[in-house]
Amino acid sequence: MTAAKRKISVSLDAELVQELERGDEALSKQVNDAVREAIAARRRGRLLEELLRELDEREGALPKKLIEKYEALLE
Repeated sequence: MTAAKRKISVSLDAELVQELERGDEALSKQVNDAVREAIAARRRGRLLEELLRELDEREGALPKKLIEKYEALLE
């Protein structure tokens, strides 16, 4: 079953549209997929923040040096 669609108007940067137009899929599908992925990432981020808050409340905050160590690994 296909999800209900609603037609809207959005403005995108020209270079984004050019890149999307190079794809094999319809522009609307590509935009829909990208927005769906962005929303899923936001949800995961909110859940992760909530989990970390709960862990901080239960276990106490991590030492600053440990946080700095792992932040350095991400750079």
